[in-house]
Amino acid sequence: MNYNELKEKAHSNAVKHGFWKEKWSNEHCLMLVITEVAELVEADRKGDKAGYGAKLLVKQDLDKGESFADVFASHVKNTVEDEMADVAIRLFDLAGALGIDFDMMKPCRYYRAYHKFSFTENAFGLVKGLSRDVISIEKRVQFGIAYIEGWAKTLKIDLLWHINTKMKYN
Repeated sequence: MNYNELKEKAHSNAVKHGFWKEKWSNEHCLMLVITEVAELVEADRKGDKAGYGAKLLVKQDLDKGESFADVFASHVKNTVEDEMADVAIRLFDLAGALGIDFDMMKPCRYYRAYHKFSFTENAFGLVKGLSRDVISIEKRVQFGIAYIEGWAKTLKIDLLWHINTKMKYN
């Protein structure tokens, strides 16, 4: 994933939709990320997953002439994958608002054995890291993106596809 490219795309989309008419605090923005994490936990708790075949189902339905919004709503909306994409999009949007240049940052060296923890424990680990105010906001945003990307890989979720599909839907 090209973090700088996704940052620009997510932030410009948020600006275009009026989200940044007002300057929000970092705490406000991180709380919005945390609410997406809560929605992610709820989607998992309910068993709402798009699954491995979502990309194929979306393509097949679009090829039949169905509207993108209807296809997205029936196969992806409110699933674990969709909520994971929302977490990433919120973090990329915040990175854009802060003017973070990921190419200028040292790589995030955080490692987590996601498979050793429950889904909810992994969600808590993300929230805990995002809330560590002894770490700069830029590093917390970078941590959050790296965390959600690593967690998605562990779950065999094509996060980039879900991010791009969700931004198209938005």
